[in-house]
Amino acid sequence: MSNDGVYKEVLLDHFHNPRNKGKLDDMDIVRRGSNPRCGDEIEVGIACDNEVLETVRFRGRGCSICLASASIMTECTTGLKLQQARQLIAQLQQWFNNPNSEMPPKENLAALGTIRQHPARKKCVLLAWQALDETLDGIEDRN
Repeated sequence: MSNDGVYKEVLLDHFHNPRNKGKLDDMDIVRRGSNPRCGDEIEVGIACDNEVLETVRFRGRGCSICLASASIMTECTTGLKLQQARQLIAQLQQWFNNPNSEMPPKENLAALGTIRQHPARKKCVLLAWQALDETLDGIEDRN
């Protein structure tokens, strides 16, 4: 099976079995993102302790790419310090905006690379990450 086939399976697994999807009532801060073109609506919440993302969770509805990306995002960012999470978000955005960039910022983000060939779906991938970035703004504003 090719890498693309494996990566598509990873995306489908995250879509059908999303990680860290659920209630956001106990989160420190929640931010919402939407993509009217695709119908994606995502809320991302974080619980932060001592500038570490202790819990990253999401809820919402959307296309398979959006929900898989949100699930992957929660796994990749839980346990990171605020600045590490910001850096990862910036690296992911740069990776998506630079078609010549071969390597993903983290190995477990490689599955999202199959979407880079489809510029119209870029917003689907980045929506949850942008909402996370806004939650980080909210945490920093509170501090």
